[in-house]
Amino acid sequence: MLPRPPPAGPARRLAFARRPVWLLGHVIAGTAVVGFVILGQWQLGRHEERRILDARVASRVVAAPEPLDELIGDGGDLAGVEYRQATVTGTYVLDDEVILQARSLDGRSGHEVLTPLLGDDGTVVIVDRGWVPIDATDPPVAGAEPPTGGVTVTGFVRLTQVRRGLGPQDPAEGRLTRISRVDIDRLATQIDRAVRPVWLQLASQAPAQPGVFPIALDPPQPGGGPPHLSYAVQWFAFAVVVVVAYPLLLARNARRRGGSGEAGSLPTAMSEERQ
Repeated sequence: MLPRPPPAGPARRLAFARRPVWLLGHVIAGTAVVGFVILGQWQLGRHEERRILDARVASRVVAAPEPLDELIGDGGDLAGVEYRQATVTGTYVLDDEVILQARSLDGRSGHEVLTPLLGDDGTVVIVDRGWVPIDATDPPVAGAEPPTGGVTVTGFVRLTQVRRGLGPQDPAEGRLTRISRVDIDRLATQIDRAVRPVWLQLASQAPAQPGVFPIALDPPQPGGGPPHLSYAVQWFAFAVVVVVAYPLLLARNARRRGGSGEAGSLPTAMSEERQ
C-alpha cells in the first residue's frame, strides 16, 4: 500500500501555519483583535458618560441661582448640585485668604485667589474670586482686595478637588498660604470656623470688585476631558489593521513557500516511494 502523499496545493503551502511559532502568532493576533475591540467599546462607554455629563453641566450653569442653604441642604447629594449657581451673603475674611497656585488665563501664567466668606450663620464658604498675575505676592494679594463689609456673592457650586495620579501634593500640616488644589478638608484645618462642604467659583458679587484684579473666571464649560470618541475609532482601526494584515502575512508566506520549489517536490517524493 502506497504511503499517503503529502497535501498538495494551498493546503500544503499553509502547512507552515500549524507550526508552534505560527500557532503562537495566531493566538497573539486573535488576542490583539479582541483586546482592541474591548478597548474601543470601553472608550465608547466613556464617550457616552462624557456626553451625559456635558449635557448636565450645560443645563445647570444656566439655571437660576438659588440660596446656597437651599441647594446643598444637609450636604447629602452634593454631586447633584455641582455647577449650579448659588447665592450667599457674608463678609470676606482676608486673614484666611489662600493663593491657588499655577493657574493660567488666556495663555497667561498666574494664580487664583481663594477667600473665605463668613456668612451670617457663622459658617464659611470658600470663594474662588478669580485670576491674578504670576507675580502676585502672598495673601492677602495686594491690588486684588475684595469689597469691604457685607457682600452678596453668586457663584457656581464646585466640589472639593482630589489629587490625581502624580499631581502635586500639599503639606498635610502647617499653615498654607499657597495651595495646589481646592482641598476643602485641608483648608478647613487652618480656618477657625465651620467650613461648608462645597466652594464657589465667583460669577458676580454686589458690591462689585473694587479693582481690576482678580479677574473672574469663565463659567464652567461642557466638552472638557479626553476625546474618547477619537480614541475609540483608533482602537477599532487597530483591530481592523490586524484582521487585514495578519491574513496577508500568512498569504505572503504561503506564496513564498510555493515559489521556493516546495510544491514542485511532490512528484519526486512520490516516485521515490514507489521504488
